[in-house]
Amino acid sequence: MQRKHVIRQPLRLLAAVAGIAATTLCAPAAMAQDDYPAKPLTMVVPFGPGGTSDIMARILERRLTETLGASIVVDNKAGAGGAIGMSQLMRARPDGYTVGLSVIGPEVLQPAIRKTGYSWKDFDHICGTYAVPLMLMVPKDSAFKSMADVIDYARRNPEKLTYGSSGPGTLLHLSMEMLLGKAGARGLHVPYKSSGEMVTGLLGKQIMLFAETPTVSKQYGLRPLAVFAERRLPGYPDVPTAAEAGWPVQATIWGGLIAPKGLPAPVLGKLEGACRQALESPAYRADAERLETPPEYKSSKDFAAFAQRQSEIYGKLIAELNLVDK
Repeated sequence: MQRKHVIRQPLRLLAAVAGIAATTLCAPAAMAQDDYPAKPLTMVVPFGPGGTSDIMARILERRLTETLGASIVVDNKAGAGGAIGMSQLMRARPDGYTVGLSVIGPEVLQPAIRKTGYSWKDFDHICGTYAVPLMLMVPKDSAFKSMADVIDYARRNPEKLTYGSSGPGTLLHLSMEMLLGKAGARGLHVPYKSSGEMVTGLLGKQIMLFAETPTVSKQYGLRPLAVFAERRLPGYPDVPTAAEAGWPVQATIWGGLIAPKGLPAPVLGKLEGACRQALESPAYRADAERLETPPEYKSSKDFAAFAQRQSEIYGKLIAELNLVDK
């Protein structure tokens, strides 16, 4: 009996030492998460300064700095349709100190068109922040007075309806293809290098119409025919939805906050909570509404599910249109 007692003692001692060692090893990580954020964050924006994505990132950065309690540095990494910035973000350490602004183009459309080395699955989705539906618009002197006029013309004149976009595979292009596909009509796509050139083409009668954000219709005095959204927009109560006109098309330019895959749960929770508080602040709402880009908060879980659905919808459409790079 004495021998068994002697054997048990070292085993108990080893177990105790192992427990202390495990606790000691885990303590720094746990403390780091409790102290988060303990230093400034970097927010990667996959486009250059001055564009809509950059402006929305900086509006979020200002309010998120307040709600999170840490300074945030915006890092513009433009190129390859946003893929360069997204790739850099994916490779960053998932510790919560590098986050990024996700936009539909770089996260969903680019990976469906070409080999980017990433997909929506490679990121933790923190929160959705904004969504702006596209609008179908024509010049004020256009013969088209409604979406029904457009579809009727396209059906009677296959490939004579000319419409512009800011490039093949962009949301402006895909939204028109969705509309024409649902209506059983065909048009002629005229791609431009930018939205500015596309507007010039429209006013110069090189194209008949295009889909763009509502601000463009006001800025250039264009006539909106329909909005690609579930509901009419508060600022455009007289503009019907595409569904009201008979073709339920939804196409939205959306954005949100993401991070490299593998964020610790406490860190993700803090970021998600701070993001929600930022979007609820009167200052953020005022800034966003001035740009006609109203806040649209999505939780981490909802934002990830939304990104997955968008990837499936547009991935299928891009393949059907043979837009995938060979």
